[in-house]
Amino acid sequence: MNKYNAKHCLATCMLLVFFAIMSMTPSSAQNATANQIEPQNQASSDSRLGTLLYSDDFSSSKSGWEISTSGDFLAGYKKGAYHITIVPEDYWDGTTAPDLELGDLAVEVEAKKEAGSDDNVYGIWMRNQGNGSFYAFLISSDGYFEYSKKENGTWVTPSNWTKSSAIKTGEEINRLKVVAKGDKIDFYDNDVLLDSYVDSEFKSGWLGLWVGTQSEGNVTIGFDNFKVWSLKD
Repeated sequence: MNKYNAKHCLATCMLLVFFAIMSMTPSSAQNATANQIEPQNQASSDSRLGTLLYSDDFSSSKSGWEISTSGDFLAGYKKGAYHITIVPEDYWDGTTAPDLELGDLAVEVEAKKEAGSDDNVYGIWMRNQGNGSFYAFLISSDGYFEYSKKENGTWVTPSNWTKSSAIKTGEEINRLKVVAKGDKIDFYDNDVLLDSYVDSEFKSGWLGLWVGTQSEGNVTIGFDNFKVWSLKD
């Protein structure tokens, strides 16, 4: 084939591709775009979710979360996120969301390490009874997770720390999600179901965020886009 015919063939093919794209219906084009972004929105499009009950992107310090500027537990708003710093080593603590005392729910938050060791602890606690009794879903920046129950100030741990490739390490963002309905609680990270736990003791309670240190202190975790939904019957 000579150069002229090759160029002519190439031009014809390009025109055919152009007209094929232009002939897509608006709905087809929208579906193509939706398919590209769907993995990023999968957690919040869960078919079990009902009404969005609460949402906070931490852009305003007036949204009601605890602010602490001294001591072992530091917390506050900074650059559109909510930051918790644990100062001592081997120390865990949390804070509750304002006016959220719930039972059945789905909760989601984006979180990442801002400073300190990857051997840390952070996540969500729920059905907090206010007397040292609650459930918690925790991960670490070195790629491990566990779900735990604390009863009257004593940890009862149904699972040991478990490695998962779904957990992003270092300073990457993890999207944590818990779906609690009745006595069954499902734990997700980045749209992946990591495990489930069945326990009927705590029916409802306060909801919040949790951070801890292990062998090294001064760990800071940043949280963003905290959302809570009701669940469909």
